[in-house]
Amino acid sequence: MKNCKKIFLFIIFSLSSFLGLSQSQKDSLEQVLDSIYPKQIVSEISTENFTEYAPSISANGRTLIYESNKDGSWKLYLTREENGSWADEISLDSINNFGDSVDVISGPNFSYDGNRIYFHASFDGGQGSEDIYYSERIGDSWSKPQNLGPDVNTRSFEGFPTITTDGKTLYFARNSKNTPSGVSEFCYELYVTQKTDSGWTEPRILPYPVNLGCEKAPKIMADNRTLIFASLREGGMGGFDLYQTQLNADGDWKSPVPLQYVNTTDNDLFSCISASGDIMYFSKKDDIYSVEIPEEYRQFQNVTIQGLIRDADSQSPLTASLRITDANTSELITSFDNNPSDGYYSIVLSAGRAYNLEVKKEDFSSALYYYDLRDIESYQEYEKNIDLFTTAHLNVNIYDIELYDPLKSTITVKNDVGRTIDVVESDGENWKTRVNLPIGSAYNIEVESENFKPKSFSIDLRGLILYREYEQDIELVPEKVGVPINVNDLLSGGSVSSSQLIIRNKTRNEEIVISGNQTINLRVGDRYMVEASSDRGYAFNSTEIGITKEGKLQTIDEKTGEILEDSKGVELKLQPLAKDANLTLKDIYFESNSSDLFESSFEELDRVIKLMQSYPSMKIEIAAHTDDIGAALYNVRLSKERANSVIAYITSNGVNEERLISEGYGESNPVVTNDSEENRAKNRRVELKILDIKLAQND
Repeated sequence: MKNCKKIFLFIIFSLSSFLGLSQSQKDSLEQVLDSIYPKQIVSEISTENFTEYAPSISANGRTLIYESNKDGSWKLYLTREENGSWADEISLDSINNFGDSVDVISGPNFSYDGNRIYFHASFDGGQGSEDIYYSERIGDSWSKPQNLGPDVNTRSFEGFPTITTDGKTLYFARNSKNTPSGVSEFCYELYVTQKTDSGWTEPRILPYPVNLGCEKAPKIMADNRTLIFASLREGGMGGFDLYQTQLNADGDWKSPVPLQYVNTTDNDLFSCISASGDIMYFSKKDDIYSVEIPEEYRQFQNVTIQGLIRDADSQSPLTASLRITDANTSELITSFDNNPSDGYYSIVLSAGRAYNLEVKKEDFSSALYYYDLRDIESYQEYEKNIDLFTTAHLNVNIYDIELYDPLKSTITVKNDVGRTIDVVESDGENWKTRVNLPIGSAYNIEVESENFKPKSFSIDLRGLILYREYEQDIELVPEKVGVPINVNDLLSGGSVSSSQLIIRNKTRNEEIVISGNQTINLRVGDRYMVEASSDRGYAFNSTEIGITKEGKLQTIDEKTGEILEDSKGVELKLQPLAKDANLTLKDIYFESNSSDLFESSFEELDRVIKLMQSYPSMKIEIAAHTDDIGAALYNVRLSKERANSVIAYITSNGVNEERLISEGYGESNPVVTNDSEENRAKNRRVELKILDIKLAQND
């Protein structure tokens, strides 16, 4: 049925174009067309007693401007779509009140991004009778009109402006110099001009077959190739009719086609179509109408992308430069700025191509988006808010290259001229330390940590900056010095070749296990517990050492307990395992006037446990000694209780209690005279005495 209608209409259209129909035949044809393509008056806008004229719709189809004489003179009004209908009109007072009450303000046209209104008016101070003006959106209001200037306006009439989606090509009308004979209407001819960095180019008249002498109200569509205009020419339905032409690939205009689905015997003018391309609004009989556009008349499919450009942190609006290029050829399609008052932008892209959208603002990040519209078959609309930022977040992970522990460090940020702009401290507990870097400069980042070799790296935040988060791993190498460690037999003084060393770092979590009698590289600034042992019939021995910030070795004299500040090496002497051999246990501490062990004592006692596990036949005596403070009998009892505490710890870790006995000697066996606090500390000790041991033949 639908195909039959199309064939019937084709015949009628052919007759009306070439044979010429009488007025009654045209009226009959109009009734047929109205039944197939019903035209509806836009009741929310149109009034009964006044004229509503020259509609123009925003790309997203949600805002409509038009002119009306409802206030006694021609003025501009705006309405927005709400819940499927048009809301109450808003008078554009900044435009309407700019001139005198008798001024004509007419032919409004939205820029496709909705940020400008172009129109013509008869304001004083223009170039001619009526000039083209524009007004820019400032939030919900509009700026005072600005004359487009002498590049476009002349002493003649210039009006009915329409702008391409990129804002670079303007079509408009001037008084016709070739009005057809016998025509009583005001006739115009259509012109085009391009915007350049220096202004608008000299307007050019559109060629035949677009201009025939009586054209009006051009409207360039969202694809920037389809032009709809009103014309009074032979073969029309009557009065001004709407025609459609397109630019071909060579830049020539195709022969205009009458839009029979909308044309009537009245004047049909001022078409406007949103980017969706399915509904046309137009002027007829002093009112604004709408009609659904047949598929065969619809323009190329489009996609609308719109949203706000904002500061990522404050969410305040930003004005930025938008640049659209062909993703395959890098051809520049358009470039423009968004609205500075609220950051709004709107882009209309034609289907059939792939695009890159680049958003840039000085001292801010950039944004880059790819849109592949090659397979788009229907209108689509995207909401895309774009947040730009002034600072990038550099997350620096600073850690020990060997131990992978986070390090407390100083991060110094220098700009490209070497000036320090920031110093940030890492806490040594968290892996990531954030450094905020302003966009628009290159930086050298220096990382320093005490007793580690410094390291630096560069980051360039100039040019196209798309990402806010950056991450850099910094592995710092510790400063080290070589420390010779020798393990000798306590009795013979000879080297214990079978010895093993366990070196525990007391500053950080590190343990080194090596054989004895060699030089080991240790970290500057750290302290170590060095434990020597041998599975060939020796007891263990341990000592604490340190490496100063200056790289000097600190050791402890085993006899005096004195700290040696600049030792050349570490010497540990091992007691051969034999009956009656004595071994003073180090770092065994008790609560004051108590037999309760400090937890710090467990490390040395664990060595005793390990030794007894290695030699199952060994039986030992644990003897505790005190200084001379307090009564002698009390000290004997206290020392006995402390020896028992030590044995309790050892047996609780799997050693048979039958292998141990305890003795408390009180103050009776001092190793030095109790004449100073330092000497008394030496006398407060726990000793291990071997009561019995059977060594294997290879021990």
